[in-house]
Amino acid sequence: MRTTIEIEDDILEAARELARLERVSVGRIVSRLLRQGLTGLSQGKAREDAGGQPVGGFRPFPSRGRLVSNDLVNDIRDREGV
Repeated sequence: MRTTIEIEDDILEAARELARLERVSVGRIVSRLLRQGLTGLSQGKAREDAGGQPVGGFRPFPSRGRLVSNDLVNDIRDREGV
């Protein structure tokens, strides 16, 4: 179903990065994450939130704000001339 919702920029950036990594649509990622959040159930690949639970075999650091994506790293490289 197609609908319009307002999503904060950092959340949309994170969803786009997950979609790129998993080679699926952003809509599919958002639907999966909403379903997990609303039901507490996980489908497909086992991913846990950053609440101290393992993600992809390692325990993530707590969030410190901004999502670090490949696009962000590339933007910094371009600005710094690296």
